[in-house]
Amino acid sequence: MIEFKINREQAKTFLNAIGINRVEKTEEGLKLVIEKALSTVPFTNIMMLVRPRRSPTHEEIIEDMISLKGGPCGHYNPFMKEVLRHCGFDSKLVPAWMKGKLSHMAINVRIEENNWWLDFGNGHPYLTPILIGSDSTHTHAGLTYRIRANFDGKFTLEHLLPDDMSFSENYIFATEGVPFSFFDEMVQLHYTKPGFGPFLQGIRFIRFPEGEMLAVRDHQLLRTVNGKMKKEIIEDISKMEQIIDASFQQATYPLRNGLGVLGWS
Repeated sequence: MIEFKINREQAKTFLNAIGINRVEKTEEGLKLVIEKALSTVPFTNIMMLVRPRRSPTHEEIIEDMISLKGGPCGHYNPFMKEVLRHCGFDSKLVPAWMKGKLSHMAINVRIEENNWWLDFGNGHPYLTPILIGSDSTHTHAGLTYRIRANFDGKFTLEHLLPDDMSFSENYIFATEGVPFSFFDEMVQLHYTKPGFGPFLQGIRFIRFPEGEMLAVRDHQLLRTVNGKMKKEIIEDISKMEQIIDASFQQATYPLRNGLGVLGWS
């Protein structure tokens, strides 16, 4: 099994494309990479829709990320784990379970004696690395999140939305690193089985310019202003094309083809 790797030149090309020339091996360095990546490169499922129902090749993942098209969890986190490795970080992929099902992956970065949690690849990604074992709480674009330790050595990522009365579980994750091949079945299911996740049944484009959310989720345009959500209905496909062209202009997307796979017209 060939594990997912990128070379130093590919990492440098990506970092230059998102406006980074140098990364310090610190918490602030991690924040810089997170903020620059998520402000520019969208979490999106468009290439999942237009390609055959199979797992992506490593070459497709690398091309989608370097070209700034972006991708889902199975694109974003393994690629960024490798970018961080080339920046000098001790970075590893870690498994995550949603409602008891292995369906996600996150990143563990070790700096000196401390482990930090990162996740570039969620539908509402996170702009702040969290020191694992801390009690810190963070908020951006209307989402508050924190990590809590479990009795079994795993950890729970918890979300709090503006109208919620209390935190709720988003996923449980382990901190021991695993190879990308650990997720082979999970990735295949995401790409081949409608209903395993939401990404074969709708459209997603999400990025975070200036820390605010800018997203297309199915027939809605979502924006946050000072963390407060504003929603707008997207009336037709032509309007969606205009929004994608204007708001996700870092790459060219086969939007009509993807919407055709969904049967939208």
